[in-house]
Amino acid sequence: MLLRILGLAIAVTAVAVCVRTLVLEWPRISGSLASADLRWIASGVACAVVGIWFLAVLWHRCLAVFGSPTALSSTTAWFFAGELGKYLPGGIWPVVGRGELAHRGGVSRSVAYTTTLLSAGLMCVGGAIACVLFTPFLFGDGLHLGPELLILLILPIGLVLVHPAVFGPILRAVDRASKGRVSLAAPPWGRMVGLILVAVPTWVLIGVSSTLVTQGLGFDQQPGRVAFAAVAAWIVGFLCIPVPAGAGVRELVFVLVSGLAAGPAVAVAALSRVMFVAIDAVAGTASLLWLRTGRQTASADRSVVVADQ
Repeated sequence: MLLRILGLAIAVTAVAVCVRTLVLEWPRISGSLASADLRWIASGVACAVVGIWFLAVLWHRCLAVFGSPTALSSTTAWFFAGELGKYLPGGIWPVVGRGELAHRGGVSRSVAYTTTLLSAGLMCVGGAIACVLFTPFLFGDGLHLGPELLILLILPIGLVLVHPAVFGPILRAVDRASKGRVSLAAPPWGRMVGLILVAVPTWVLIGVSSTLVTQGLGFDQQPGRVAFAAVAAWIVGFLCIPVPAGAGVRELVFVLVSGLAAGPAVAVAALSRVMFVAIDAVAGTASLLWLRTGRQTASADRSVVVADQ
């Protein structure tokens, strides 16, 4: 309960700071929004959709590595439907949603929940790799580099944690703590590194998406820094588990790191937030309908079989 209250307090404070900036800078921002080039914005949306889908691919690969191969279409539907839960306070609901949907689809709860959590961690390590890829552009711009580079530490930490020498004891500890309900073996290090690499396209595309949105709004930018800021903001927002969907935190980090003036940075962050919420809403709703239709079809087929017998 205390964490939930703290998370909501952080979210409200961060949102308030962003809203205040938006109001103060509105005369400048409103003109950019009115004259926005929708072709750039649409390209940004397309990159974002494909990028988020790669996270579903990551989870799909995780399930296969831990002995529960599934159809990519089903995994994608479970992923997007479960993502609707991230807008609820507490941070656990995407895990519960995706885990339960996968379990209904035939995956054991231990594998469903473990791979959901694991894919979230691997996702962050993949984000750190993307930040490494964007870092040379920061030096090329001759900009001051600050504490934002601490995000890069996630990469070596993550690579160490997924090594069987470390990951194996962690899984054995989980096995003992769960009294045998979660009994999984650590895969080879190469396979775990391969899973991390699956997440990298997500973050490259999300970084590119933010640069395209910034271009569409007509703001001057250093594309490498904007891309870096977008990825760093997502990771920090994700790590703030009590904050629903990283609300406000993600935007605030982007404003601080992007190199844009405060008003344009808030405008880009706000438009990107609306864009990703819309993607979650459309993809999540479509996935729920697809899953429901699939269950109804399966039930109808079983009824026909019983009737024929």
